[in-house]
Amino acid sequence: MSGYDIKKRVKGALSTVTNASYGTLYPTLHRLLDEGAVEVQEVPQTGRPAKKLYQITKKGRQELREWLKQPAAADQIRREFLLKLYLAKNLPMQDLLTLVAIRRGETEALLRTLYAEQDDTSNSDPQQALVMDYALSLCKAEMDWLRQFEDRIQRV
Repeated sequence: MSGYDIKKRVKGALSTVTNASYGTLYPTLHRLLDEGAVEVQEVPQTGRPAKKLYQITKKGRQELREWLKQPAAADQIRREFLLKLYLAKNLPMQDLLTLVAIRRGETEALLRTLYAEQDDTSNSDPQQALVMDYALSLCKAEMDWLRQFEDRIQRV
């Protein structure tokens, strides 16, 4: 696909998970080119610059598989986790379940931390208590979703 087509695809399919601005897309494509993870083919166009079409290489597919198996980076956990789930259609079932189990463990740990912090701040600032309630609600909802996902994926 061209960079323009990649941006459209990301915006259409993954807009809730990530944003692909041209400012991040093209530097990423150039880095992947340098690493040999993608290759580019230039297609001549009449009266316009050549169109660059990017395609993942065998090395790139292997790197993608390896990345999909890794836990999400701490600063981008939820976004990266959802992105991995979206891209993991060819991941073996056990690897997918492991990815979800790791995320469940991370969410359980965060839930325990939030409960401890809630106990420490329960009599303090009411606004802080509301923020804590919100964070707890998100974690509980994610735990429910992860259980549903595991149940559903194991039935497939």
